[in-house]
Amino acid sequence: MRLGLGIDTGGTYTDGVIYDFDDSKVIKGAKSLTVKEDLKLGIIHVLDQMPQELLKKIGVVSLSTTLATNACVEDKGSRAKLILIGCDENIVKKNGQQYGLPSIEDIIFIRGGHDLRGEVTEEPHWDVLHDKIKNTMGKTDSFAIVQMWGIRNPEFEKKAKELIYDWTGLPVVCGHELAGELNFLKRAATALLNAKLIPLINKFIDAVKVGLKERGIHAPLAIVCGDGSVMSEGYVRNRPVETLLSGPAASVIGGINVSGQQNCVVVDMGGTTSDLAIVKEGKPFLAYEGADVGNWKTAVKSVDIRTIGLGGDSQISFDSRDKLIIGPRRVAPLSWLAHRWPKVLGQIKLLHEENRIHTRSLCQFFYSIGEIPQDGDFTTEEKRIVEALKEGPLSMEKLAEAVETSIYTIKPDRLEQLGIIMRSALTPTDIMHLTGDFSGWNGQAALLGAEILASRLKITLEELIHEVNSTIKSRLYLNIVHELIKRDDPSLLKHGFTPELEKMILLGCQNSHMQRNPYLSIGLSTDFSLVGIGAPIHVYLPDVASSLNTTCIIEKYAAVANAIGAITGSISVEERIIIKPRYTVAGVEGYDCFSPRVKKHFDDYAKARDWSKGEGKDLVGELAMAKGASDYDISIEMDENKTEINIPGSQSEKEKEEQGEHGEQGKHGEQEESTREILIETIITAKAIGSLKWV
Repeated sequence: MRLGLGIDTGGTYTDGVIYDFDDSKVIKGAKSLTVKEDLKLGIIHVLDQMPQELLKKIGVVSLSTTLATNACVEDKGSRAKLILIGCDENIVKKNGQQYGLPSIEDIIFIRGGHDLRGEVTEEPHWDVLHDKIKNTMGKTDSFAIVQMWGIRNPEFEKKAKELIYDWTGLPVVCGHELAGELNFLKRAATALLNAKLIPLINKFIDAVKVGLKERGIHAPLAIVCGDGSVMSEGYVRNRPVETLLSGPAASVIGGINVSGQQNCVVVDMGGTTSDLAIVKEGKPFLAYEGADVGNWKTAVKSVDIRTIGLGGDSQISFDSRDKLIIGPRRVAPLSWLAHRWPKVLGQIKLLHEENRIHTRSLCQFFYSIGEIPQDGDFTTEEKRIVEALKEGPLSMEKLAEAVETSIYTIKPDRLEQLGIIMRSALTPTDIMHLTGDFSGWNGQAALLGAEILASRLKITLEELIHEVNSTIKSRLYLNIVHELIKRDDPSLLKHGFTPELEKMILLGCQNSHMQRNPYLSIGLSTDFSLVGIGAPIHVYLPDVASSLNTTCIIEKYAAVANAIGAITGSISVEERIIIKPRYTVAGVEGYDCFSPRVKKHFDDYAKARDWSKGEGKDLVGELAMAKGASDYDISIEMDENKTEINIPGSQSEKEKEEQGEHGEQGKHGEQEESTREILIETIITAKAIGSLKWV
């Protein structure tokens, strides 16, 4: 029996499965709340629910992690320094911050580099670089190097890396190692972010391995990439940026594998968000332009995922017009809060008995989950809030009283964003306690919280439950339709979904909270099935599928499908070699070949093409092995980009034969224009697909 352990550290839950590779089935699944301040604790809590005798037989562990994504969103990471070679300071000053880059004062600029053909324009002044690097010592943990045309010739990036490592002994990463993007700002963002993440990912991996060993697991570790493939621990330690959107990617792969569907929409509803991805012919669409996370615009290839702020822990509230709002803020369910702190139920009962009408939602609570950093710049009110919550959760009113302010002026938002305190309120998870779809915590707290909100909105409890569920289904329906239209005809979304268009599309949602139109109904359908994963998805997706006249598939282990995606992912590598003809007045004078690691020149096109194919095979083969593959299949694709140009007064030999020995004359004795096809570039794409050698 060959066993593997798959783990997914999500924003709300950490999921785990023990997977049998021989029978392709899950033996055991488990869930635990994610501990954001220490991700390994969630993993350990999952392992403690597993049969210990099976854990000792695990042959490989594969992990999908939110570490890189969270670091981007929260702008965290180690102290990294960016070195730009041959890049225009003015361009960086004007546009750099749009990509997540720091101010130019915090970047090292060095003259020199190559041109777009990969020819040397100027040797960088290495002594100047040495002096600037020396000034960073004690203030930097890692370095990132990007040259303007480093993708055409990485020679100077490689040399700078060797020198800086010799001078400092610190981690150094080059732009050409991570991306082939022409946009040097995007390459710079990718490289700098990777450098910032290296110490973080190494610390995390070390902690996870200690936790695994404490439970008798000594198996090798793999990590899920943002495109859904997997890579070895050794590889990810140097390229942590490739784990961006690792969690959502694992959910898509898990959805494909548990459902067996080749054409589907994978819908993953977690506690905080819902992620949608389109799968065609067994493969998810990829965002080749790169993942954008937080303030960072990267060149990291990832699964093309649409994320909406809608999950089981989304806050249910109302606006100034008493309209129901669900999300995007994530809060702790009232049922969980009263389960964790039973005294909270008494406070909820008091609010229920008072039945006061207020412009704010009164049934909200806060509790402490962390300490204020000693060196943080916090207001007196913020410090008082944290101090007041040390004794346990307080309602918003009680908290305002404790810090001597009002419910209208209290400002807890920054403390929430920094993960120091947490809010609790009514959520879809609480509503699920009332409908019998979930019963894990304090159902009475959920009931009282729902009745308080229903009374405030002047509707019955049944009407509130119906409107909450209908709103969630409508939003899922609308976003699924959006993704399907985007794949069918993107021009229809040129101006986005206007309110009028949304309203018209929702006429096709049979379970919409909108009133049924007696004059017109719209029916939409798709051949793509809906595959649901995540704990709450079974409550909403079947009705959405019915509205789209398609099937809904929610398998037994849908709640832990992310972990299944982590352990069932394969190794996938793709690299491109570019061939560009060198045109002169005399014609073509050879062909330049640009590989991610070297530049070559050939006089003959056939030789350039053959070398590029061989280079592509070597590249992806080496990368596949570095990622942890033993056996892999390689495929080569060639795309010749050609165009036609008009040549006045010139004819081909074939045209002359057809028109006569001297060619047919135009009206004024001139020969007509002829067209000639010329080669712009040839793209050789090499791909390798394989399994982890430990599987």
